Amino acid sequence: GIQRVRFDVYAGMTQDGRSAEGVTPLAASFSGHGSECQLAQEQQGQQHKTPLWVLKAAQLLGAAAWACFARYINIYFSEIGLTRTQIGILGFTFSINSCIGSFAWGALIDWLGEYKRTLVATQIVGTAAIFLYMVAEVKSSFALVFIVTLISTFMLSTGGPIIDAMCLHVLSEENVTDEAYGDQRLWCAVGWGGMALVAGQLIDTLGTDFMFIGFASIQAVNIGICVTFMPQPKPRSEAQESPSATTDGTTEGSAPKLLSFEVLWFFANLVQYGVSMSLIEGFLAVWLLQDFEGATKLLYGVATVVMCLFEVPVFKYIGRLWKGEGSMTYVLLGCQVMLIIRLYLYTLLPSDMPALVLLVEPLHGICFAAMWAATVEYAKTIAPPGGMARLQSLVNGLYYCMSMGVGSALWGYAVEPEHLGFNSSFYVNAVILAVWAVIWHSGIFLHRRHRRRGREARQAGALAASSAAASLVAPCAQEAVAPSAA
Repeated sequence: GIQRVRFDVYAGMTQDGRSAEGVTPLAASFSGHGSECQLAQEQQGQQHKTPLWVLKAAQLLGAAAWACFARYINIYFSEIGLTRTQIGILGFTFSINSCIGSFAWGALIDWLGEYKRTLVATQIVGTAAIFLYMVAEVKSSFALVFIVTLISTFMLSTGGPIIDAMCLHVLSEENVTDEAYGDQRLWCAVGWGGMALVAGQLIDTLGTDFMFIGFASIQAVNIGICVTFMPQPKPRSEAQESPSATTDGTTEGSAPKLLSFEVLWFFANLVQYGVSMSLIEGFLAVWLLQDFEGATKLLYGVATVVMCLFEVPVFKYIGRLWKGEGSMTYVLLGCQVMLIIRLYLYTLLPSDMPALVLLVEPLHGICFAAMWAATVEYAKTIAPPGGMARLQSLVNGLYYCMSMGVGSALWGYAVEPEHLGFNSSFYVNAVILAVWAVIWHSGIFLHRRHRRRGREARQAGALAASSAAASLVAPCAQEAVAPSAA
């Protein structure tokens, strides 16, 4: 009996259908070494396990650090005497260099097959480079400021897309079923909104140097957690990576090719949506402070907190909608409709009641969080084996660098009083988005109908070929039966 159980275990399955993994300790106990084998298995299973709270902490602390720095760096540039043109050059450099850096580091991470060393090393060097802004010689030279910006943004570009890719990688590789990407990403909204509420006040009280000190302090905690609690996984070759189930019910091995119509059409919508969102993301504070009576920076800070607050439940529960083909398309349609409504509501706000903007900002939860969760999940489904970090870097680059950069340039010209102004820009933006939504969804409908008809034609051809083969086999079978019957 013992030998038979052992045979079934080593064959991969016991007699009652349980997996070998579940009964290996039992089989080992018959030979008197059960406890040792079981302990070894538990140690092996725990060796590379990343605690989920580490992912949440990376999202929370990374966003809190950037809320101290990114929202106020232009104020610092202005205080050290840089012109608007120079500040614009630095902003453009920041976006482009971050895009290049995130893709370069993503390629390195995919090649290495692990995240920890690259993430920790780049964050340490980038955080140290930030302090160079405080050096007197750097403050007095635009060329040195430009060089510091190049170094710091390139090194710190691992912050957003690489952490997103790491979350997806850990959730997939460790077969986490009770949490999804949104459960990790919502902590980014918590960190950004929470720090946005206090960072401005602290900078006003302690001076602009606090943005560097606060950034470095939070980064130090974040890096310490990664070093201490994030295990060093064994690099895996691409050949070892097996296809995993995607949110559309397919597998990564059957995911659409990157140059297919479906993928390119999806990326086109991401860029257009980013251009529309850039009017809000880039100019909401300017609109409030210049076009409204009695608007304050505090009001803008509270509006930011409201945006982040309503991102949290969306990130938490949006994963329940990833069921069946087309589910993400419907989510993106809802995002487009909500953004059109949001833009229209802005035009209705009276100039003497700026606080009413707080009633509109809850729509940001759908406009951004639902869109971003769908985008990240879709990028996961189309990522080739070993290419998760590169795909997430590409998605971040298209949205945060390309579309936001182009949008900022376009809307920056349009919102000038001698051109369209803010209210007309909101109208134009809403109309353009509505027209694009019709075009984009029509393209998806036609593509799916074409694909369905092609699939039906192939099935019909296969059925016809099967019927023809059967008709040829039947006479031969009858001829073979006839002599034997005679």
